[in-house]
Amino acid sequence: MNKFELQSKLWFWWPILAFSVLLSTVGATIWFFWPEVEVTETFEPLQNRFGSMEELTLVPEFHRAYLRANGGTDKIEELQSLRASGVMESRGQAVPFFSLKRRPDQSLTTLKMPDYDLSFVVNGDLVWQRVIAPGQAPQYELKTGSEAEAIGEMGDFFGPIMRVILFGEGSIEGLTPSVWRGQEVIKLDFRSAQVNLLVTTYVDIQTMHPVARVEAFVDGRERKVLFSDYRSIRGMQEPFLVETYLDNVLQSRVILEKSEVNVGMVASLFEYPGGSDTPK
Repeated sequence: MNKFELQSKLWFWWPILAFSVLLSTVGATIWFFWPEVEVTETFEPLQNRFGSMEELTLVPEFHRAYLRANGGTDKIEELQSLRASGVMESRGQAVPFFSLKRRPDQSLTTLKMPDYDLSFVVNGDLVWQRVIAPGQAPQYELKTGSEAEAIGEMGDFFGPIMRVILFGEGSIEGLTPSVWRGQEVIKLDFRSAQVNLLVTTYVDIQTMHPVARVEAFVDGRERKVLFSDYRSIRGMQEPFLVETYLDNVLQSRVILEKSEVNVGMVASLFEYPGGSDTPK
């Protein structure tokens, strides 16, 4: 195993966990349909703009409000691609990244490591990795098993909550009034179709965007994701800071710097070199 193969193994799991959560949340709940975006003023929520707590804890009303907050079904249908860039911080290192997503199930995420670029690519059921280093030929590796499953979540254009609402993939187990850090929220318990794991998300009733997501694993561990630094992007709200904790210990921090939607992407960006399932 050479230097780049070893480093890519060491860097594999924490970027995947952070990005799978980030992309499934941002791509599903708070990236709306606009051609360009620039950060402007902070958002001041309107009182009960989506309904009362009593109304929003009813599943049909929650569906309606959640879709409305994301531009409505027509705008959601028009949303075809996403592009983002920023910085990921973990283990004392800050790594620039950019990510592309193309509907329905393609994604490319590249980490700009100090000595090389590490990319994870999803093209439907085909999942692969690429390492590009100066002065060396690109290295490609097909992913299978648990690694492929972890990366494969990046290819889901819509996250689990939106997939439940739009496609009935998974189920909402409960909607109850709650408070998160002094903020009035809905406690949403749901199961996704991909992973039979009960997930709890706290949704701000004033904006219908998530403020926290908690996952309890069968081995007793707990993963908590916090969404903050929401900014208005032509009237839309995006979290520019996403922090992931494991058993209350900070694992990673993702800071968005720019995002765009419906950007042009060609299918060849996601194709494994040679167009086959066998490395060249």
